[in-house]
Amino acid sequence: MTLARRVLGGLLVVTGGVWLGQGLDLIHGSSMTGSTFWAVAGAVCVVAGLALLGWPWRQADEQQ
Repeated sequence: MTLARRVLGGLLVVTGGVWLGQGLDLIHGSSMTGSTFWAVAGAVCVVAGLALLGWPWRQADEQQ
C-alpha cells in the first residue's frame, strides 16, 4: 500500500505541476493556458500529492 501511495502522490505532483504551469501561463499551447481554474486545480493536486508522499514515511517512523 505504501508503494501505491508513493506512485499516486508522484503522479499528482507531476500532473498538478503541469496544470499549474498552464494555468499560470508558463506552459503554452493549450486551451488550459492562462486559466485560473487550472492554476488552482494544479496547486490542489500538488499539495495532495505532497501529502501522500509524506504520509508513508511519517507512519513508518511512528511504528519503529
